[in-house]
Amino acid sequence: MGDARQSDLIRTLTITGALVHAAWILWLFDVVQRATRIGASRFGNVWEEKIEALVFITLPPSASVLALAATALCVATWLAGPTQELPLAILLRLVRWSANAMVVVAALSVVTVVVGEAPGPDRLGTVAFRIAGVLVHLAISVTCRGIGRTAPGG
Repeated sequence: MGDARQSDLIRTLTITGALVHAAWILWLFDVVQRATRIGASRFGNVWEEKIEALVFITLPPSASVLALAATALCVATWLAGPTQELPLAILLRLVRWSANAMVVVAALSVVTVVVGEAPGPDRLGTVAFRIAGVLVHLAISVTCRGIGRTAPGG
């Protein structure tokens, strides 16, 4: 692949990753805004309800949005090699940090289910689905970290 063509591909992947991450951030703001409007209910205290609202963005189907941004940025970083530019490095780290934050939220949601819900047939499925969210976001973070280490300043 020619240098100009590879540079165009790297730029396109970087822009794609930035746009998808920006969309994910806007979605996160919407989820957080909804969580701030929640009060206590008959199902749980205020914090349990807020975590329950936030957990939506950490579930595996929702993680695919962040994974798409991570994939575009990881491929761009790999293609750029030692010629990686600062904006790409920053975006890769932002996606990694976003995934790390989602690991924490998803882990908190697992704890609230284990501690706050009565044992029942649905509890195991709920816990498993939320642990899957932890694992998917952890995989995004590990991939971004590993690829980021191959780049200059990584």
